[in-house]
Amino acid sequence: MGKLSYLWCVLWFIGITLTASEPGPTVELTAQPAEVAVGDSLTVTVTYRWPAGWTAEPKPDPAPEFRDTFVTAAPPAQDTSTAEGTRRVVQLTLAATRSGAWALPQPTLTAVGPQGAQTVTASPVIVQVGTSSAPAHLPEPVTLRLQPPPTPLTQWPWWIVAVVVGLVVLTVLAWRQRTAVTKEKTPAEWFAEESKRALGVSDGKDLGALLSLALRRYVGATWNFDGAGSTVREVAGALARCVMPDDERRAALRLLERLDDLRWSPEELPAEHVRPLIAEASGLVEQIEQRLRAEAVAAAARKQTKTPEEVS
Repeated sequence: MGKLSYLWCVLWFIGITLTASEPGPTVELTAQPAEVAVGDSLTVTVTYRWPAGWTAEPKPDPAPEFRDTFVTAAPPAQDTSTAEGTRRVVQLTLAATRSGAWALPQPTLTAVGPQGAQTVTASPVIVQVGTSSAPAHLPEPVTLRLQPPPTPLTQWPWWIVAVVVGLVVLTVLAWRQRTAVTKEKTPAEWFAEESKRALGVSDGKDLGALLSLALRRYVGATWNFDGAGSTVREVAGALARCVMPDDERRAALRLLERLDDLRWSPEELPAEHVRPLIAEASGLVEQIEQRLRAEAVAAAARKQTKTPEEVS
């Protein structure tokens, strides 16, 4: 029993040791040389490491910590990836601007691993700057570029953005033009287009059907009812409730009845026998349009001649 307890303690100690020694992110900071005179340069090396399976986004950069130092050179960072992890080395050349003990900035690294985010800081490094050197002749400093946070728009190539904007503009223009054309057409214009299309039909029954549909749509759009979906009887009931002369109403209904009778003709019907009805229907539509225009002009004239008391 004692031996089993001893073995259990050994295994527990080994497990704790392995868990404690699990690798994580590290930051190393070195400076060469460690002693310089005022105005001399030194090379600072920052080494970031994080294990495989960890992520460090955005890529670590010591620029924020060294922003207030006199940087004379900042070559691009060197990245190396292996099966063990990723290493990123950044070298900066600094100029010593004052004498005494100079504590270098301590870069940090934040990486996300299986246990969550972990932030580490480099150990402090102190550089001794001499006091008996000649006045400093400092070179021109180099401006460190801070990495901006990535945004979806800046990651797109400019030509993709231009193509998307162009397509949107063309779609809007086409839609507005189509809407404007549709709104500008009157019922009479629609009838003229449909009757013109009927002229090109070679079969008399088909021609009569197209003309009947065009006339139904015209009277329906003019007096605000579903003419295309109504029978002759239903059209008669709708027109009976409208304000229009009896001769126009009777002419429209007789023409629709004649066109409906053509569809039930048992024999073939040449188009030449039906085309005269197109002229008859067009004349009826023109008669109605002239009357409606005259009534609109008369109504506008009466409105202009009314006194303020009559209008109120």
